Amino acid sequence: MPDPPLEITWFYSAVTFHSSKSAGVSKTIVAKDLFQLLISCSGSCNGTKKIALLAPLIYVLYDIVCEFSRIGLCLTSEIRELVEKIVDYICLCLVVPENGNVIDEDIVCFEELAGVWMVDLVGKCAKLDENLGVFFPIVSAEVHKGQKSRRGIRDLAGIVMCEVFLLALSLKFNRRFVNEEFQKDARNWAIQTLKQFQNIEFLDMLLRILSKKKLVVTALLSSEDAVVLQKLLYDAVILVDHSFLSSGRWFQPPESYFRNLVLLWSLVADNAIQFAREICDQDRLTAYVNAFSESQLPSELLKWVSVRAGTEENLSNPKLMTPKALIKWLFVLEDQGLWVFDHDKLKFDAKAAICISRPDCFLPEVQPRGWTDEEREHREGKCIGDDEMDDSLDKTFSNAYLCKDKLSIDSSRKRKDLGCVWYEGKCFPWKMFS
Repeated sequence: MPDPPLEITWFYSAVTFHSSKSAGVSKTIVAKDLFQLLISCSGSCNGTKKIALLAPLIYVLYDIVCEFSRIGLCLTSEIRELVEKIVDYICLCLVVPENGNVIDEDIVCFEELAGVWMVDLVGKCAKLDENLGVFFPIVSAEVHKGQKSRRGIRDLAGIVMCEVFLLALSLKFNRRFVNEEFQKDARNWAIQTLKQFQNIEFLDMLLRILSKKKLVVTALLSSEDAVVLQKLLYDAVILVDHSFLSSGRWFQPPESYFRNLVLLWSLVADNAIQFAREICDQDRLTAYVNAFSESQLPSELLKWVSVRAGTEENLSNPKLMTPKALIKWLFVLEDQGLWVFDHDKLKFDAKAAICISRPDCFLPEVQPRGWTDEEREHREGKCIGDDEMDDSLDKTFSNAYLCKDKLSIDSSRKRKDLGCVWYEGKCFPWKMFS
């Protein structure tokens, strides 16, 4: 059958997979055979669909990796080589760019299809929602919950690419001494792979995962290696060039998708900056701030704001050197009537980002009374020399600051002051989330 539906391919391959398992065949061999079967069944499919079809394979591979980890055994070279082959296969699938106007296919009965692969877990997953959490083991809970409302092949391919990328990177730590040379090689691999995986759905999924700070895949690593993995991921995502997100696509439907992508990237950049502060890595902190200020993504967002505001004024005049500065500026514009944040969850995360480590969410120049500079720096998780960074962050906002009410510990007490936004000497009421 030319270009068979994903549902048929998955069901057929699931039956073959369970037959091999019941025959007592090695799990590693079963995984390799499954990879070849999925490739052979997708020869006439487009690249995105070929990638999406690999989702069950990643579920099987992660189960094998976790089993080795539980019993304290080192992974065989066969597993690592298989994961590397999957990465190479995905890169080949992405070589031929697809027409962006092609209609995305919906997946019918997605949760039920995922359940077919997990019949041996009957009784452990009481709800269909839990099936998704098991079927997508490497992504965060929020990401696979988001898949419930997005059943497209492209979104599924983005999840698969994220899982393969994170699994391949984490497996590089297996049986390797994590020295500077290893970190350099792993960082270069991550950056080069990101450049090859220049896919919007993949980047969207990866940013959503990194916006949660804690990665599921770090459960396979020691605490020290988990910190190094976080460094490598932030380096790759923040320092890599995302020029494929050209501004020409921003005004093609849906324009909000690209805008939200840049907002997500800004939130991840803020997480990276906070992470560098927490581990007192001043060089990395400076590199992240410089990468953000020099990136074209904030400029593209400013262009969008300029067009939507209907003004000839150059809105890029403010030097938005950090993610917090950009987000604060966007909140001021939104309070004046420009709709920037489409989703309440994204808006909530953005608000949390500008409030983190700031008592009562004031800007740094409004320092809490009674604290010494040393106490304030310790509370805010700063390293030596961060004062200059904060000065450059907030000079733009000498006339605008955000005030958020203190939430009462007693939930029965009502909030009396919902806060406001001060801009150019005027107080604008804060719009709380619906």
